[in-house]
Amino acid sequence: MPSLTRQRMPQSLHSEWSRSYLGVTISIHAMAKPLMKLMYHRAVLDLIKQQQGIPPSAETMQIYESYLVSKYVAETTKVLILRELEDRARFEAEARVVAHFLLVYDMLLDSADVTVRRWTCWILAALAFHSSTRGAVVAVHPCARLLALSGDADVNVVKAACYAVSQISRDQDGATPLVEAGAPEFLKQLLESQDTDAAVVAVQPGARLAALLSDGNLKVVKGACFAVSQISRNLDDAIPVVEARAPEILNRLLESQDRDVRGHSCWALGQLAVHSSTRAAVVTVQLVARLVALLSDADVKVVRGACFAVSQISRNLDGATLVVEARAPEFLKQLLESQDTDLQRHACWALGRLALHSSTQTAVVAVQPSAPLLALLRDGNTKVMTDACYALVNLALSQAGARDLTQAGVLDLVPELIKSRQVHMRRFTCLLLAQLAHHNRIPP
Repeated sequence: MPSLTRQRMPQSLHSEWSRSYLGVTISIHAMAKPLMKLMYHRAVLDLIKQQQGIPPSAETMQIYESYLVSKYVAETTKVLILRELEDRARFEAEARVVAHFLLVYDMLLDSADVTVRRWTCWILAALAFHSSTRGAVVAVHPCARLLALSGDADVNVVKAACYAVSQISRDQDGATPLVEAGAPEFLKQLLESQDTDAAVVAVQPGARLAALLSDGNLKVVKGACFAVSQISRNLDDAIPVVEARAPEILNRLLESQDRDVRGHSCWALGQLAVHSSTRAAVVTVQLVARLVALLSDADVKVVRGACFAVSQISRNLDGATLVVEARAPEFLKQLLESQDTDLQRHACWALGRLALHSSTQTAVVAVQPSAPLLALLRDGNTKVMTDACYALVNLALSQAGARDLTQAGVLDLVPELIKSRQVHMRRFTCLLLAQLAHHNRIPP
């Protein structure tokens, strides 16, 4: 069947029939539409069968285009065409022909039909895979629409859209408009959703985003830093980030004049330090020293990120040793007295982890953090109290720490803490009493 063309139709007798006969009448137009859709569907099936093993011609593509844009063609028929084109687009030679109608595919991203949207995404992904057709895909500016589809109600559409985004970002020309279209923020939202987390991780954007950290455009660098900080929460994506040597670039970005770049770099390094298998890439003398220096940054958001990173690096002995050598305990004690709740919490965790290692306990006890930690318990902020109690328990592991705690009056708070409604508070209080008793710091 040739492509769809509008023909002049004879004047319908339906209206005259309706005036002449009362009661139920038959709409010829209503009957014709399903019949037309069936005819077009069978015609498409025949055309696809005829084209098997033959490279697609411009004429065939024009016929496909006429079906895809027609409102009289069923969505199931359009899906047949899209699946055929996606299969063709996997081969670079045929992809060049399929790419001639990119504006049609861009329009179909807005289709009300879920399956049409999904297969359109797969076509764009297949075309973007080839370097020879990727530029044509970027030229029709599909980034904003694809990112919007990453929030689609259908998880299969989300997966297809994410994959298309990953293919477009294979080179600088494709990755830059994606970042400018807000890809990092969409990525963050996807990672925070249990339904779409796997879809984002499946496209493995880590290495590509790591490359953008060295971009000459500050906005791109800022967006890439934020995106790396988000995807690095997942080990499967943190590993490619490290393999792309992102920690080295992030280390340099810690000295950026832009506060957002400094802050996002801190968070990214902190997330990489969360995973034991990627922590070693972050634990270097220069990097830790720069993070500790940022604990006194003028911007509170940067300090939060640096404090988080320091607390994560302190998880193992190698990292904790470098943190202590950079004189972090002094800065962390000062942050306990901050008015910022997040800073207080991260400082508690950092001090607690440093006190957990026998070789770094002395440096923590030396700055006498007991008094400000107990002050956090007296303030009654439930968000901070559990974290402060965690630090106190680890501080009491050593004889010197237990002595500092008792002298600061920790036993005066025990009767109230042991009755706390929070399970963790009661648990930590019991552990604290056990540690103090071990060091004979509880009077008979």
